[in-house]
Amino acid sequence: MVGYFDGASRGNPGNAGAGACLLDDGGNVVWSCADYLGAATNNVAEYEALLRLLREVRSRGIKRLEIRGDSKLVVSQVGRKWKINSEHLRELAVLAWDIMAGMEINLVWIPREQNKIADSLSNRAIDKEQ
Repeated sequence: MVGYFDGASRGNPGNAGAGACLLDDGGNVVWSCADYLGAATNNVAEYEALLRLLREVRSRGIKRLEIRGDSKLVVSQVGRKWKINSEHLRELAVLAWDIMAGMEINLVWIPREQNKIADSLSNRAIDKEQ
């Protein structure tokens, strides 16, 4: 199984959406979400998408998972490779770390072209509200 996440914001800040999905080993979507966030920045939307995915993974009792996203900022901050200078993003990272406690999560940055399902979900969330 592998997870994907993406956030979108039109206006940055502006109308924002969070999209995430879990795919089984055959590449089939076994869970997805497309949640409208209201006004938010793209970075917050990316974090919110990751948090939704992590909560779903935790609720399913999954202990090991590769999670892919096209936000270098979120992948690098939550992966503890980059400092987090923004207090509100630090709070979101702490939430992610708390959910990930006791799990083996491998966060991987991927190019946007490889994140089409989650990208589509995040944009669908915004489109539903407009």
